[in-house]
Amino acid sequence: GINAEYGVYYMLWFSAKNLAGSIYVNAAVLGAAELPGRVAAFLFMEKVGRKATFMLSLSFASICVLISIYDNTTSRKVMYGFGKALAGALWAVIYLYSSEMYPTKIRNLGSGIGSASARIAALIAPFIGDALVTSPIIPYVVVGVAGFLCTATFFYVPETGGKDLPQTLAEFDKLFDKKPPSDVKA
Repeated sequence: GINAEYGVYYMLWFSAKNLAGSIYVNAAVLGAAELPGRVAAFLFMEKVGRKATFMLSLSFASICVLISIYDNTTSRKVMYGFGKALAGALWAVIYLYSSEMYPTKIRNLGSGIGSASARIAALIAPFIGDALVTSPIIPYVVVGVAGFLCTATFFYVPETGGKDLPQTLAEFDKLFDKKPPSDVKA
C-alpha cells in the first residue's frame, strides 16, 4: 500500500526530465513545491486526522498524475507541481502514521520496512520515468491507479491521531477491532 505513495513521489521526480524547459529550473520548482505540502499536511493531520490526510493527499496526487497524461506543457507542469506538493504531504503523513501504528516492540521494525519499501520504489521509479519515452500514457495510468488502490486499502486502517500509542501486540490488534467493547451494551 505504501509503495503507491512512494511510486507517485518518485515517478513525478524522476520523470520531471520529460517536462518542457530547463531540467534545473523544473527540479528546483518541484523540490520547492514539497514544502507547502508538508506544512499543509501537519495542519490537516491535527484537524482531520492522519488517515483522512493520507487518503485525500494520495487521491489528489493520483488525480494529478492521471491529468498529466495530457500533453499540454503548462497543465503538465502545474499537475507535476501540485502532485509533488501532495507527495511531500504524503511523506510527512506516512512517517508519522507508521511510527504511531506499530506497538513499541516492533515500532522500529515496522518503520524500517516502510523505509525499505520507499527505497524499492525509488529503484523502480526511474524505469517508469524512462518508459514515458516508449509509452507516454501507461506509466501515468499504472501509478495513478495504484494510488487509488492504495487509498481504497486505507479504509481498513485505523486512525492513530489523538490515541495512545500501542505498547503491546494485543493493543495493536485492538486498533483493528471494529467490535464495541464488551462492557458496552449494544
